[in-house]
Amino acid sequence: SETAVSTDVGELQIDADRSTALVRILQESLTNVARHSGAARVQVSLRRSAGGLVLEVADNGRGIAGDPFANIKSLGLVGMRERAILAGGTLDIVPGPDGGTVVRAAIPLGTARA
Repeated sequence: SETAVSTDVGELQIDADRSTALVRILQESLTNVARHSGAARVQVSLRRSAGGLVLEVADNGRGIAGDPFANIKSLGLVGMRERAILAGGTLDIVPGPDGGTVVRAAIPLGTARA
């Protein structure tokens, strides 16, 4: 499959907890694409947003049905959301505009929750 990466971030000061959260969310997202989606193409983007960063992993695979966090077998997805929350951010998994799935993690660069 084809993977494309784009970013507008440049040099960045980010603490280890947020950095680790982003890496693990990216890693789990790509693992899920490889295992479950049947996608031929994956687009990864990291961009600045007001006060933080947004990581998106979008594929053109079969997509996800229903609430992705409701399935007891979705521990990887739940773990991704927990990592984002512990970093003071959010994680959403939504259908892609042209099929497939989009994982979007928004992580602030301010103070994380204790």
